[in-house]
Amino acid sequence: MHFTDRTFPCRAAALLAVILLAWAIPPAAAMTFSTSVLADGKRFVLAKGPIAEGDAGRLRVALQSADRDAFGHKIMALDSSGGSVFDAFAMVEIMDKERVSTIVMPGAACASACAQILFLSGIHRTVAEGGRLGLHSCYDARERSRSMVCNELIAQNALARGTPYGSLMAFMHLSAPTQVRWLDAPDADCWGFTRRPPDPGSAGRRGQPLTCGIGVDGVKASLTPPAGSRPPGSRGPA
Repeated sequence: MHFTDRTFPCRAAALLAVILLAWAIPPAAAMTFSTSVLADGKRFVLAKGPIAEGDAGRLRVALQSADRDAFGHKIMALDSSGGSVFDAFAMVEIMDKERVSTIVMPGAACASACAQILFLSGIHRTVAEGGRLGLHSCYDARERSRSMVCNELIAQNALARGTPYGSLMAFMHLSAPTQVRWLDAPDADCWGFTRRPPDPGSAGRRGQPLTCGIGVDGVKASLTPPAGSRPPGSRGPA
C-alpha cells in the first residue's frame, strides 16, 4: 500500500495504541519545551527529552512563543532519544498546523521516534555539523519483535513529506529494535533525510560522497544509497 495523503499517518496513528506498538525503551518522563533565540534574533522552540503522553499539547503552547522564519515556518530544535510513536504522531498534527521546520543542533542527538517521525515531518529539515540522527526498527510490545506495520506507517509518513521510502525502510529493516544506527550531518544529507531551505548559494556546499555512512556501536561503515535519496539542492562530486 502507498498512501499519499499527508494526514493519513496521523489518523492511522490511533491504530498503534490499539495494537500496543511502541519503541524498545519506554520513556521515563515527558519532553521539555523551552524558547531560545537564533543568531538572527528569531525565537525557536527547543524540544528535549523523551516523547510521552501530553507532549502534543505542551508543544502547541510552546510554539505560540516562536517566531516565523523567512519562509513562514516556526523552528523546532530536537534533542531526544525517542519515545511514544502514538504521541509523536500527535505532535506531528500540531507541527502541520503551525508549519514547523526541524533542526538537530550541534552536540544534539535525535533518535528513534524523534528522528523517524518528528524530524522527518519538518517542512525544512537540517542536521547541523555535530548533530546526529539515530535510526532503528519499530517494536511490537505484544509480540516482543520488530513491527513491520509500525515501520510501514512511519515510512509512508516520511515519504509523503519528501523522504525516500527506500532509504528509511533500509535502516528499519537492517536495524533491530534495540540497535541504533547513527548518522552525522553529511550522512543525513547523503541518505536524503534532510531538506534544506532554498538557497542557490548552498547547493553542493557540503560535498556528497559516492557512498553514505552509517554508524553502529561507534563503528562507521558505508553503503550505497537508493537512487534519488539525496536532498534537493545537493549534488555529488564533479
